[in-house]
Order: sequence, then C-alpha cells, then structure tokens
Amino acid sequence: MSPVSCPPTRQVLRKKGLAATLLLVTLTGLFQSCATLSENECEIADWWLVGQKDGSEGLPIAHLEEHREACTEYGVTPDHDAYAKGHRSGLAVYCTRFTGYKVGRSGQPYHGICDGSLAEAFESGLRRGRMIRTLETEAWNIQQRRKSLKDKIGRTEHERKTLQEKLAADESIPQDRESMAEKIVELGQELKVLKQEYEDSAKTQADAVARFDEAVELARDDGYADEGELLGGTRRIIRSLRDALD
Repeated sequence: MSPVSCPPTRQVLRKKGLAATLLLVTLTGLFQSCATLSENECEIADWWLVGQKDGSEGLPIAHLEEHREACTEYGVTPDHDAYAKGHRSGLAVYCTRFTGYKVGRSGQPYHGICDGSLAEAFESGLRRGRMIRTLETEAWNIQQRRKSLKDKIGRTEHERKTLQEKLAADESIPQDRESMAEKIVELGQELKVLKQEYEDSAKTQADAVARFDEAVELARDDGYADEGELLGGTRRIIRSLRDALD
C-alpha cells in the first residue's frame, strides 16, 4: 500500500487504428501498475489501518481520493470515517519533533498536515533539520568547488609547462614564439589567482565543516539521531581527501 505517483485523470482514446489501440493498452497497464491499492487490498482493506499507515507516513488525508480511484475499479468504496480516524491516529505518530527533524534533514517534502501542538513540535524539528542540511550542503559545495579549482590548476600548469617546453625547443617561428611567451605569462598570472583562491577556500571549508559539526552535536545533545551523512557522507568525504596543494 505504498504511495505511488499516478497520472491524475484517465483519458479515453476515441481514435481507431492499431497505433491508438496499442497506446490504449499501454495506458491501461500504466494505470493498473500505479494504483495505490490492488484489487485484493481494496477488497480486504481495514480503512482505519489504511488511514493510520498513510497518516504515519505524512500523507495528507486527501490521499484517500487516490485509494478511492484505485478501488472504484473493483466496485469497492473506501470508508471515509474509518480512514479519517485512522489517519488522525497516524498523525500522532508522524507529527513529532523527531520526524520533523528527519524530514527537514533529508529534504523530504512536508504537506503541512500537522496542527496545533503537534504542528509546533513537528515544525521545531523540521526547522532544525533544514538548518543542518543547509550547513551540510554549504560544506559539500565548497568541497566541490575546491575539487574543481584543483583540476583547473592541474590543467593550467600542464598547458603552461607544455608551452615552456615548446618554447625552449626553439622549433617555432619568431611570431609564434612571441605569442607563446605572452601566453606563458598569462597562464602564470592565472595560476597565481587560482592558487590563492584555492588556499583561501581551505579556511572557508574548515569553518563550514566546523559549523556543521557543531550543529549536529547540539542536535544529538537534544535527542536527535544524526550520523551526519545524509548528503553522501559529507564529513567523511571531506576529511578523507588530502589535497596535494595543502
């Protein structure tokens, strides 16, 4: 009974011909495969349990309409009242500060389904999780920028060295030699700027990682479970890389 993203409406093909027939068969298979509930699930459904499951997973009560669409095909009508009561029970499980933190930390969508004191608790965790995710993303982006800079430094140094070797070999005409000499100077200046930017980014990166680490530790102190690796192990990757220019 996992939620599946299905097309919102069904279109009836009125065109005749083999192509239209094949398309109709394809669409029919698509709608059958993406239904939220199967025929058997519709027939034996305990609508309180279905609602409880959906609520505990953070799905809005409007999700019942997708179940209704799936089950109408089999002549089954969902019990709205039972579903609504189960959904409220599920929200009590979902709408906690810990789930809010997990949702914010992982970047999952929040459908605004919690209300009252439940909303206050959930959203406090949500804000905390989103804040830490932002810090982690910042550290990750800096690392990616440093990798890009390092690659560019390597390419520029290679190009400069190649030109220097060619100029030293004295195999070109005077006009080309002058152009190469100018390019070598230009590349040298570019390298100076790139290396300075790379050096400066080391401190920026260290500051970003420190702020991220501190935020994660504070979250742990407040009872939130966090391994700090929801963006692909940012801290582990950052700390394991040893840049040649450092």
